[in-house]
Amino acid sequence: MLVYGLCFMVGGIFVLLAAAGGLDGVDFAGDFDIDVETPIDVDDIDVGTQIDQTLTALRNRWWLPFLSLRFWTFALCFFGLTGLLLSWAQPDLPRWLAALLALLMGLFCGLVAALVLRSLARQPVSSLIRPEELTGQIATVEIPFDAHSRGKVYLRLRDSTISFFAMTQEEREFQKGDAVLVVGLEHNKLWVASAEGVDG
Repeated sequence: MLVYGLCFMVGGIFVLLAAAGGLDGVDFAGDFDIDVETPIDVDDIDVGTQIDQTLTALRNRWWLPFLSLRFWTFALCFFGLTGLLLSWAQPDLPRWLAALLALLMGLFCGLVAALVLRSLARQPVSSLIRPEELTGQIATVEIPFDAHSRGKVYLRLRDSTISFFAMTQEEREFQKGDAVLVVGLEHNKLWVASAEGVDG
């Protein structure tokens, strides 16, 4: 009973954070991002970015749900939830059978969640926003960032406000409310530069 409760609590917290967009840096950001297969015209992209592109391509080709954090998050949550419900609703059920049912339910829900989130992440963006529409736009910083961290920006496009994760090559820190210039798009993340001196 205690194991089920701990699993449900830990898994549930991560599921809630994922749903709220709180797991920015641990694979959940990519879950809801839209994968755009397009070259980026940005000078001096470092070797780390090229390695990241190679690893992403390999991961897309050899994807296994068991290697995904989202799989284990949902599996843990629903394993715990199923175990708790069986313990309360069927207290006479043998422990081994309850554990087996909880395990199967957790694996099933984890697999379904991983497949659904991966499918959503791979939907093409071309029917909504073309990468060319973003380049040259002025965006506003929503979450501060610098050359060593990722932040978030938003911009107005087609009478809508759209948010993107953002990165920069400039050795400066962008604060909330700063205006930045979009110079490229890579894996649904914007490369931006300072908008100082740019007419917007």
